[in-house]
Amino acid sequence: MKIYQDYIDKLLENSKSKSESRFAANQLLEMHTEVTKRESPLIVELGVDKGQSTRVFLNAISHKINAKLISVDIKDCKDAVNSTDWEFVQQDSLDITSLLLKKPIIKKGIDVLYIDSLHTQTHVLKEVYNFFEYIKPNGLIYFDDIDSDPYMSNQRKDSVSTEIANREIFELLEAIFRANHSSIDFFINRGSTGLGKFIKKTNLGDKLNSPLFIKKRHFKIFWRLLEIFKLKKNYRHKNSTNESFLINPNND
Repeated sequence: MKIYQDYIDKLLENSKSKSESRFAANQLLEMHTEVTKRESPLIVELGVDKGQSTRVFLNAISHKINAKLISVDIKDCKDAVNSTDWEFVQQDSLDITSLLLKKPIIKKGIDVLYIDSLHTQTHVLKEVYNFFEYIKPNGLIYFDDIDSDPYMSNQRKDSVSTEIANREIFELLEAIFRANHSSIDFFINRGSTGLGKFIKKTNLGDKLNSPLFIKKRHFKIFWRLLEIFKLKKNYRHKNSTNESFLINPNND
């Protein structure tokens, strides 16, 4: 039997429930599924806490030759789990120079990076840009705590501080994606704390452009009148060229 299989079984059971627990279970199972698909993955986890995601990753790489999970936390979490496939490093996750000296295997490429450390926009930004060049082509970056909805006023987890923090992290991911369409794909799972996913489309060693933050527009009528006044045309799909995002179903 694979290590921590009882925990995976619990997640599978909860994923079928009608309660909120299915959201948290599905987030962890999403990562489990993706890691399981990979032959000998190197996983780097930033943030350990009680080892929930750590157990998920270790189960997914159980019996895989040369697979490895490296977990980093500023707190002492060395007793969170027990596995020969696991290496724990107690340090600040932002100190990439120190981490590379301790774990030079990271330079060969990370298959899956999970970011679940300090939940601030500034901290997450530094982590993404520190580690992105070490992500393999088609490698994944997962982000915990990106959904603010459950924490909004009068919602099931009402918490103004978490609402704002999660929204800021999500807006950061939007800004990174906006500036790097050709480098990453971006997906999200809503519910519970939320889970974001980047898929790297470029090569090992390639870096990201700086995030592009754009102020969101409101009051549709005002902006439309302003566009008319400036004779500005709205975007329209170009069916006659390859520039359109629409794919013609009649072209086989």
